[in-house]
Amino acid sequence: MSQDNTKPTFTTNQYLLYVVLGIGIWVTGVIIVRVLGPRFFEPGSFLLLVMFIASLILGFILQFVIPPVIGVPIKDSLIPVSVIVTTALICDGVAIAYTNVYSSDITTKMAVGGWLLWTFGTQLMASLLIIGRANSR
Repeated sequence: MSQDNTKPTFTTNQYLLYVVLGIGIWVTGVIIVRVLGPRFFEPGSFLLLVMFIASLILGFILQFVIPPVIGVPIKDSLIPVSVIVTTALICDGVAIAYTNVYSSDITTKMAVGGWLLWTFGTQLMASLLIIGRANSR
């Protein structure tokens, strides 16, 4: 079996698209948190556990949705997904530290922050698993 060992290259415009998508995902996350409210982000609650599980499942689904949207084969999508996730994570860090966009209650902010770290961490792990599998074919 022969493997193509060439590394994908991306243009500046593609990177800008990935950053914009990351900001869009961040805005979507803010809307989700604001709509669901603090009862979903109460430390130790069953609803928070549901959010953790849902984000894990969504993370795997997005691995198959994002590549066609950005026009990149799954096997070449690790860099784009990483840029998208990193952009959203940077926005979250700034929002949690310097704003009350998620909540003014520190306990809710901490639960949201934990959920966001979990969400983006599992997204990257899902990327590694799925992209690794695509590259092994």
